[in-house]
Amino acid sequence: MRQDRRIRRTQKLLGEALISLALEKGYKNITIQEVTERADIGYRTYFRHYAGLDELLIDVAQSRSDEIYEILNIPPANMTLDDPIPLFREIGKTLFQHIEDNGTNFRFLLLDNSLRFVLEPVMKKSCTKIETLLDTLPQKNISAAMAANHIVASAFSLMRWWLLNDMPHSSDRMGEIFTDLIVKPTWLVMTEE
Repeated sequence: MRQDRRIRRTQKLLGEALISLALEKGYKNITIQEVTERADIGYRTYFRHYAGLDELLIDVAQSRSDEIYEILNIPPANMTLDDPIPLFREIGKTLFQHIEDNGTNFRFLLLDNSLRFVLEPVMKKSCTKIETLLDTLPQKNISAAMAANHIVASAFSLMRWWLLNDMPHSSDRMGEIFTDLIVKPTWLVMTEE
């Protein structure tokens, strides 16, 4: 069932307020009162949606993760891939373009080391999706689960590097780097005799 438009609007405003305040002051230094004031939402209204700041933060992170999965166009699990390299190149380009387009959100979510608790479930979900995709490949040397974990952890590390270094390469180039540095070697190790 779709959420009411007012509920989605309120949650969006609270999420935007949380991100802007956290970028200004750091996540650990903000209060629910500040978030509600910035969002122009009543303090009591906040608690109709979230029990605390961590719950709002997890909702924001999950929303960003869901947006990414929508735009990545990952094929269904039953699709057989002979060569996943072109697919992952497009996934990489799309991923880095999305990060570039939403830099503020991703700087907050990926660069604040105190937010690791938020990234763990996102990374776990990503591993599951990538593992499902890789399950169709021969797994001669390493399992799909191990390869998925490597790809996801390395991709998050690469995204952090890109943001920390003020995005020195285009999103297209980062998609190629993601493929050449992470996906191709993993695929070769998985499938070579």
